[in-house]
Amino acid sequence: MQGTIKYSGSTDEEGDLMNDNKRREPLRLISEVISILFHPVFMPVYGLLIIFFAPTIFIYIPGNVKRVIFMLVLINMTVVPLAMLPLFRYRNIISSYSLEGRQERVLPLALGLLMYILTTIIFFSYQIPVLIKTFMLAASVTAFIVLVVTMMWKISIHSAGMGGLLATVIALSVRMGTPLTLYLAALIAISGMVLTARLYLGAHRPVQVYLGFMAGFLPFIVIMLFFG
Repeated sequence: MQGTIKYSGSTDEEGDLMNDNKRREPLRLISEVISILFHPVFMPVYGLLIIFFAPTIFIYIPGNVKRVIFMLVLINMTVVPLAMLPLFRYRNIISSYSLEGRQERVLPLALGLLMYILTTIIFFSYQIPVLIKTFMLAASVTAFIVLVVTMMWKISIHSAGMGGLLATVIALSVRMGTPLTLYLAALIAISGMVLTARLYLGAHRPVQVYLGFMAGFLPFIVIMLFFG
């Protein structure tokens, strides 16, 4: 009888564990989807789209000019860094595309910084609105800060991207004198989801997430507000 009771208890515990895992699976999937959709490699593109289509004077930039600027940012700051990941994986520089290890992030971040600097130099060489130039400069500064910190300590790059994106909307609103309330509310909500997703997936500790957010927010808010 004792053996039977023990077996029953064990079965109950296993059942609870399985049910708990089933409850966690949808949340984990949602967290992974959020992490992909708001991956830092997409942040420059998202920020540029906000600048282009938010209700400010930038919405009147000619379409052909927008396309050239957009394609330059998309190729240099998104496509090229992503295209290099398979090579890094093939050369065993990274163990997975998620770049969970701190040391694995250094070379991809260095490449990203190089492309950011190159793109910023190109932007400053042409007649492009100053706010867009400061946006690019802030992205480069943030990429440099994240790279330096990552060499010594793991920081949340997702959080840095969201901090920079939120600061971009705030700076755009202040500089243009336009209340972008819906944009701000949406980005605050999305930032909360992204930071929560990174914590839920166990990718970072809370301090890494919060400091990552500030590492993105502060350079953007300072540069876009005071150096334009």
